[in-house]
Amino acid sequence: MNVFDNDFRKNWQEYFSDVKKLNEYTNTNSVELKNLKVQDFDLEGVIFNGATFQGVTFENITAEHSKFRKTKFINCKFINCKFWEAEFTDTVFEDCEFIKSNFLQSIVINVKIINSKSIESEFDGLEGNELFIELSDFTRRSSFTDSRIPFKFKNTILSGVNMMGLDNLQSLVIEGGTLEEVNFGYSHFSDIILRRAKQGESPVRFNQASAKSITFEDVDMVRGVSLASVQAANVRISNSRMKVSFARSVIPKVSARDSEFFVFGLSEANMPHVTLVNSRIHYLSLWDGSAEEMIIQDSEINQIEGENFKGNHILWHNVTLDGEINLANAQVKDFRPTRLKRGPNLNLITTGSNLRFDFSAE
Repeated sequence: MNVFDNDFRKNWQEYFSDVKKLNEYTNTNSVELKNLKVQDFDLEGVIFNGATFQGVTFENITAEHSKFRKTKFINCKFINCKFWEAEFTDTVFEDCEFIKSNFLQSIVINVKIINSKSIESEFDGLEGNELFIELSDFTRRSSFTDSRIPFKFKNTILSGVNMMGLDNLQSLVIEGGTLEEVNFGYSHFSDIILRRAKQGESPVRFNQASAKSITFEDVDMVRGVSLASVQAANVRISNSRMKVSFARSVIPKVSARDSEFFVFGLSEANMPHVTLVNSRIHYLSLWDGSAEEMIIQDSEINQIEGENFKGNHILWHNVTLDGEINLANAQVKDFRPTRLKRGPNLNLITTGSNLRFDFSAE
């Protein structure tokens, strides 16, 4: 420790009370502060390079237009802080808490948030490059709305988080962790990827979002995933347990395999190509929907609500039908059922439909 470090640590409050003086110091010196409470300071325009803050509580701090470069925040708390239009470059937040703080329209470049918590904090309008969040909890009205960066969440809890209006045309990646009451509506991505994610007690919504591709892989999301009015080139689901709805969406290709669906909803949707393989579907909703091609193979369906469904080429092979299968007034130009199996509680309704079923191969 040199004499300048010692002087700064003894007189940090004096420096923090004068941003010009503080910036003169940080321009040539790295700051290291531990186990302090920094409260009620106006740090607008402050610049930190290579700083380390450990065990520091920041409360009622205003730091608009501030810049943090190669900065580490370890075991810090941010309570009612304002970092409007700040810049964070090569910065790490580890074991931190964000409480009623906001980072509106900030720039984040190579920023990581690790093992941290956010409550009612706003990270809206972010720009820069990927924000990586791992082993963290973002809950109770935390938000990332209108941000224009790719996000990667790993083993993180998102609960009651608003992520509407994201417009990065890049990727959203969620690996592990738990989602509940998260809204991605009206957002635009290149790719949406969820792997090994679980769901809490409330639904997750992607309504009116768009992406080139959407992938659910090995997820357990049975409280409801809404993909209503979504625009995407393709959706892929594998090795998952889901309750999912595509109501009013237009998606050229939807494919699912090796999965269990408590709801698979295609009502009022226009799906050119749908493929379901080796899956169990407890409730298949088709009413007022349409498909150019629908292939269901080696699967089990326990209920269909498919009034007024319209299709061109429908191929069902080695499918077990059980429960109420209501296809009243459904019209299909080319329906090819092969090796269909009748479940013990099958109630088949085809009034007004041109569909014909043959269970003779049982």
